[in-house]
Amino acid sequence: MDLEKRSTEMALIGICEQIANSLDNREFFAGEFIDLSKAFDTIDHTILLKKLEHYGIRGITLDWFKSYLTNRVQFVTLESFNSNNGLITCGVP
Repeated sequence: MDLEKRSTEMALIGICEQIANSLDNREFFAGEFIDLSKAFDTIDHTILLKKLEHYGIRGITLDWFKSYLTNRVQFVTLESFNSNNGLITCGVP
């Protein structure tokens, strides 16, 4: 089932069908579901990465999260003035 341009409900039904088909065919099925919304606005990146590892996220996947969350900076521009870069160490970009 092509899940692109479908409602959330239809996407979930499609995923459930894929899982059921995999089970029927004795195949493996893996899914990763991540909520990157307000729940993580203030979480420290070091703590988040440790929790991900604790819950089994390792290897290339953990490296991707580390790469995504580390060495991020932000700055403010007002008219022709720029602030200094500030290192982002919490929240989800």
